[in-house]
Amino acid sequence: MFLQLRQEWISDWPLPAVALALIVVLAALRTVVATEHIGSVRAGIFFAGAYLVSLFLVSIVSPLASPGAPASAHLYTLRVLYRLLFCFACVLTAGLVVFDLLLSRRPIPRILRDLFQGVAYLIAGFLVLTSAEVDVSKIFTASVLTTAVIGLALQETLGNIMAGLALQVERDFDVGDWIRVDEKITGRIREIRWRVTSLMTKNGDLLLVPNGLVTRAVLTNFSRPTTAHRQWIFLRMHFRHPPAQVREIVLEAVRAVAQIRVDPPPDCLLWEFKEDSVTYAIRYWIDDFQHDDPMDAEVRSLVWYALHRAGMEIPFPSRNIHVTEMTEDRAQRKLDEDYARRVDALSRVDVFRALDAEKIDRLARRLRLVLFGPGEVILRQGEPGDSLYVVRVGEVAVRVAMHGVQRDVATLSAGQFFGEMSLMTGESRSATVVARTDVQCYVVSKEAFQEILESKPDLAATISEILSNRQVVLGTSPEAARLPDPQEPQQLLSRIASFFGIKTR
Repeated sequence: MFLQLRQEWISDWPLPAVALALIVVLAALRTVVATEHIGSVRAGIFFAGAYLVSLFLVSIVSPLASPGAPASAHLYTLRVLYRLLFCFACVLTAGLVVFDLLLSRRPIPRILRDLFQGVAYLIAGFLVLTSAEVDVSKIFTASVLTTAVIGLALQETLGNIMAGLALQVERDFDVGDWIRVDEKITGRIREIRWRVTSLMTKNGDLLLVPNGLVTRAVLTNFSRPTTAHRQWIFLRMHFRHPPAQVREIVLEAVRAVAQIRVDPPPDCLLWEFKEDSVTYAIRYWIDDFQHDDPMDAEVRSLVWYALHRAGMEIPFPSRNIHVTEMTEDRAQRKLDEDYARRVDALSRVDVFRALDAEKIDRLARRLRLVLFGPGEVILRQGEPGDSLYVVRVGEVAVRVAMHGVQRDVATLSAGQFFGEMSLMTGESRSATVVARTDVQCYVVSKEAFQEILESKPDLAATISEILSNRQVVLGTSPEAARLPDPQEPQQLLSRIASFFGIKTR
């Protein structure tokens, strides 16, 4: 027996020694490979050990062959078999060394790893069978027929396998990416297998999605091209709150969250008008989609507190019907308050200081209240106009274009006015006026002032003197400062008379 074993060992040298070395290497690999690949280590040790055992069994069952004597068919088959076992052990060991040691810093997807090893098995088997003078064409024909039968029986499974291969080739997503499948399933990719893609949800649940479904679905990848992701939160507010104030308070609260990206900056859009509220869209960017729910919760909390401090109401989804008993005294009080505000606004305009109480009263009743939001252009330089504006609430910026460049020349607040030259002479606007905040203005139109001048044309001379002095103070001429022109009041008087169609002395 020992002689036969020695003969088999020598005839297959150096494969037995390599098999022993493979067992030692595989035993050492158990300490470094990932837990999920321990099975491959055991399989390699099994194949190498099976090769050595088969070599021993062949030496026992085979008769002592004389030199040149042909081997039996069974002995020949056993020798082909244990060489295949040896090749399989080599392929497994090589795969563990390459993928788990050499490429440990660049993990290869399991499906590609299996594909490479499968091709290696086929090549090794083909070489062993060819060297043993086995007719591989017959095996190939039989395998093709078998594959056809299996393919018809397992169409869906094979479809998932081919889909898994396609996913690995296209590389639109990878292990660790957060994806959403058909707006229904959301999770982080844990592994892409032959048949399924496994996802880990935020709740810690493992989802197995067939690869065929993944390739047919509409996918959203929250990790590509970058991990930055924009979140949307919708906020309902009462109609009484000005949009600019709502946006200012909301954005100040959102910027207080440290984990929110500064670039791109957060924003707040007026999204929709509904029956019972105004809807705003709060948008901000985060670096990791995994933390979207906690970030949304923190933003909602801070916005609620900020709005509560500002006295702003988040309405219930209902329809409010406000019934106010409007008594005669209450109605008169509201009218008196509004009238007093109008008179106070007119009294601040030096152009109207020449008017007596009766004419101030008539003009106050003809005022029109208009509202502007931040950034809105109230007047534009060079455009025609015939009205004057008195700022009731807010601030406006006065901008003048010089040599193609606009610059701010003044800031007007409550009680100040602009547009007097257009009202009195009809000349084009000499500056652009832009609202800096929410602004309320009283508008004095030409039609309202026409009645007053027609009833007392002599007022035109007094107003022309006031306008002339005001232009000198403001320095609206190209020169920064200038002396009064004695002819200017008369010129202004002529322009006022021509614009309003009145006769003056």
